[in-house]
Parts: sequence; structure tokens; C-alpha cells
Amino acid sequence: MNNHDDMKTLLVLNPAAGKGKGKRNFQAIHDRLKEKFPHLTTRVSEYPGHLTEIGKEAANENCQRIISIGGDGTPFELINGLYANGKPQQKIQLAMIPAGTGNSFLRDFGDISQQRWIDAALDGTPQPVDLVEFQYVKDGKEIKKYFINIMGVGLIADILKLTNERLKFLGAFGYSMAVLIRLFKGMNNRMNITVDGQPFEIKNSALVISNSKFTGGQMKIAPMADTGDGKVDMVVFHEVNRREIIDIFSKVFKGTHVLHPKVKVFSGSEFEINAEPTQLLMADGELLGETPMKLKVLPSELSILV
Repeated sequence: MNNHDDMKTLLVLNPAAGKGKGKRNFQAIHDRLKEKFPHLTTRVSEYPGHLTEIGKEAANENCQRIISIGGDGTPFELINGLYANGKPQQKIQLAMIPAGTGNSFLRDFGDISQQRWIDAALDGTPQPVDLVEFQYVKDGKEIKKYFINIMGVGLIADILKLTNERLKFLGAFGYSMAVLIRLFKGMNNRMNITVDGQPFEIKNSALVISNSKFTGGQMKIAPMADTGDGKVDMVVFHEVNRREIIDIFSKVFKGTHVLHPKVKVFSGSEFEINAEPTQLLMADGELLGETPMKLKVLPSELSILV
């Protein structure tokens, strides 16, 4: 094992993540990384959208490794900055040190302690991970973005909106509360969906499209999802009433909700969704625009240190 590593490395802190969790440990983490990476440079997110700008700059400067300290939204913004002008010329290794509320994506790889992921940043093995490219509509314009964890369509995005606006102070428990509150409104929609060229229709339903298993912290929403199989899993809660979806929700932490007769799972690499009325979208914990939406999986596009 080399004592030093000469790859051009950027350390990025999101001080707002996890009620300042990353900020509290930042100096100690920085000092450990600096010993291994003498060319380490540091950036701190100072305002909404800043992480995306930092990602753009890292791509332009041919950065070779980015280590982020934050929650699920932190790599989402960084990656969208990296790919803002197309695929980066330089293949970039990503390392993620968890400091958010849920840290859902990293749960696919086991232990989510900060120490485990600091060690991965220092001496981890690069592992190929799929990236999901998608287009959606906001203010009448089509926008392209990318995610690595999950997209929620309709109900799931509504839950996140409620969490962010009213229940964020409760942490991961706030998300669970938002689920129960939102469920009482029920669902009234019709969605036309295409999976790998095969069309079908659902109504009065909610769905998520997952590249990884977890969301909202420990909710095992897509238990069969694999971050490196070249596909995403769409989990549909089909024509469920309030009682049924509460029953389903009670099983989601163990992943056994997929056995419920009104839960359907579709696996594929290309999806299109049109909805009436239009449905709100979220990706990796960030609220976006609305349907229509289309996506495709970019197999093994990213390299994550694990």
C-alpha cells in the first residue's frame, strides 16, 4: 500500500446535510485524507445549487477523484454538475462519506458508519455502478438530469415535499410521518408507462424507480435492485386504498411489501411515463419538476470506492 496517492483529488463538504453532522467532523476527516492525498483540494457548499457548480468545475479541471461528505442529495448535485456538459473527459472515482439524514444509497453496500466510508475513500476498491439519465418537464421546458439512487413519481414525491416543508426536523422519522399523513389524501391518477418498449396503463397508483434498494433511510423499497446490473426496478403500488397502503408501508422496512398482491415490480433499462394529472417527481431526495418523464440506464457509468 502506497503512503501517498498523486491522483488529483477534491474533497467536498455539504455543511447543511444531517443537521451539520459532516461539518462537525470535517477537520478530522480532512486531516486524515490530506496525509494520503497530498494534492487534496477542498470545497464547501455555500448555497443551494453550489454543489452542482462545484461538479462542473471538477469536470472542467479534469479532477480524478471526488470525496463528498453529505447525504444522498450531495452526490446527486455533484454528479449532475459533472455531467452538465456531457460525459466528463476524465473517468472520475467517487467516494461518499455519509453525513445525511438517511444515507440510503450507501446502505446497499452494508455498514454506513462514517469510519467505514472514510476507510473506503482512503483505500477502497473502485466498483462500477450504473447511472440513470432522465428527462422531465419543469416550467414547460424539458430538462435532463441523472440519479444513482431512486426516483419517486407522484405520491412518493408528494411525501418528500411534505417532509421537507414541515417534518425535516424529525429526521428519518419525519419521512415515516409524512407517509402516513399523505396517505389519507388517497390517489386519483392515470399513468401510461412503457418499459423497454412494452406499454401498459395504471391508475390510482404510485411508483418508485430504484437503482438501489433503500430510500428514506432504512426503507427497503426495492429489495431486488442492484446498483450494477444495468437495470432499474420500478415498484408500483397499484390501485391501493388507504388501508392497503398502510399495510404495505408496515412491511417496507423488511422489503416484504413486494409480496403484496397490489405491489408489482418491473425491471428494465428504459422507461417512459405520461400521467394525467401530471405527477410530481423527485430524485435522490431532491424535488424536481413533473411528468412526462423518460429515462435510460447507463451501465457501469460510475466508479464508486467501496
